[in-house]
Amino acid sequence: MSNDVQRASSSDAGTAIVAALVTLFGVAAINDTYDYADFDSAVFPRTVAILLVILSLAVLLRWLAQRAGFAAAPSSETVENGGSWLRRIALVVVMLCAGFAMPWTGFLLTALVSFGLLLVIAMHDPWTPARLVVYPLVGVAIVLGFYFLFAKLLMVPLPVGSWFR
Repeated sequence: MSNDVQRASSSDAGTAIVAALVTLFGVAAINDTYDYADFDSAVFPRTVAILLVILSLAVLLRWLAQRAGFAAAPSSETVENGGSWLRRIALVVVMLCAGFAMPWTGFLLTALVSFGLLLVIAMHDPWTPARLVVYPLVGVAIVLGFYFLFAKLLMVPLPVGSWFR
């Protein structure tokens, strides 16, 4: 086994751990939907949780196949060279803060601010004038699209925010 493949196999243990945890969270979410009084309100969360479990199990099976030698291990080009832990932690912190802020600031404001922060944190390429215009516009379009999809078409009650009542 080459050094690159060994590095890929050892670093992929985190992928397997996260996939296993996400699978458990998905199973817990599916189990929780059986306690809903109205069957219709369980359809969406159950569907998302089932998809989450299926995709997480696919990641685990791929990881196991690579470990057993049945699938090709990632090439040296796909092996991440350390990455930025600060960015990873910042992404999780922003998402957690957004989740906790949503009852006070509402869905729209929270989603717009968190999308902008996540965009800045996750951006690897240099900012160009075109990116400074296009990325925020696309972000606003995505957030508004999800808002209208859930609030208006699917009639899902989204948090308004206690600061705006």
